[in-house]
Amino acid sequence: MTLLVLLHAVLTLVWLGSYVMVPAKARAFFERPVVRRVMDRVTGIVLLGFGVKVAATQP
Repeated sequence: MTLLVLLHAVLTLVWLGSYVMVPAKARAFFERPVVRRVMDRVTGIVLLGFGVKVAATQP
């Protein structure tokens, strides 16, 4: 039973550690000007699409 608890604790540490490490490594990619510009444009298009959908629905 102790081995199972230890295995669970180790797997939890690895899983939660990946939540910290992966975004930290990806930060440099997402801070590049080209990537930020593309993300801003995609976000704007999505928001405009939602706005058109809301405006087109009948009350």
